[in-house]
Amino acid sequence: MESFFLKATAVLYLIATAAFILYLLVPRKSTARGSLLVLSSGYLLHTLAVVVFSTREGFPAVAQTREALSVYSWLLVGVYLLAQIKYRLTALGAVIGPLAFLMCFSAFAFGSAGGELPPALKTYWLPVHVTFAFLGNAVFALAFGVSLIYLFQDYQLKHKRVPAVTLLFPSLETLDRLNYTFLVWGFPLMTLGILTGTLWAGMGWGSGWSWDPRLIFSALTWLLYGGLIHGRLTAGLKGRKAALLTVVGFVVVLGYFLWGDTVFPTRHAGRFE
Repeated sequence: MESFFLKATAVLYLIATAAFILYLLVPRKSTARGSLLVLSSGYLLHTLAVVVFSTREGFPAVAQTREALSVYSWLLVGVYLLAQIKYRLTALGAVIGPLAFLMCFSAFAFGSAGGELPPALKTYWLPVHVTFAFLGNAVFALAFGVSLIYLFQDYQLKHKRVPAVTLLFPSLETLDRLNYTFLVWGFPLMTLGILTGTLWAGMGWGSGWSWDPRLIFSALTWLLYGGLIHGRLTAGLKGRKAALLTVVGFVVVLGYFLWGDTVFPTRHAGRFE
């Protein structure tokens, strides 16, 4: 049943992607409302899929690749819809929609489903750790999206081209400020995800650290984003350079999340950042 819900969710996210692109081409209130309505409908169905699977399995649905990708995309869309209430970033849906579809499609097309967690790992630290880690990455996805828009708009202005679509975007100053805001929100969440993961691993495996590729990559990612925020605070890093580094950082994170276990298989069950 949850597989059907997930496939239906992916279809709605794909339709939402097309609707957001239509909004960029036909910038009307009706196309904006329609695109957000389709995305919200997909999110509600996605919520049902996550709840059904978690209830059936008896623990949060994040143990295997399929579940992890599903929960990540679910949090991504949820964070975007919340941000939309305050910042009115309808155009950003043209980035979030494809990301959500990509992860949902990868979940049922390439991911493995099911799987029993070791008893030592079935503790309250599981939902705490995964929620912080995935929320941090979801907020970084928003920073990635506004950075893509920044780079596109900056390129158009430098070449003295102002296509109609750029009128839908916030100013470069606003986009740069949003990039910083999302990075500042995402970094503490990622930090809490790593700390709770370390505590959880220590309780379950007797050691909070191992030279597992996933743990090493998490630490390197934390240093990357920490360095980016430090550069913005102390070295005046902003604008195009900050946007470019944000895009590169998220592409690396997303690539490892989707294919990291294939290239660097971990020694522990589950997929946790």
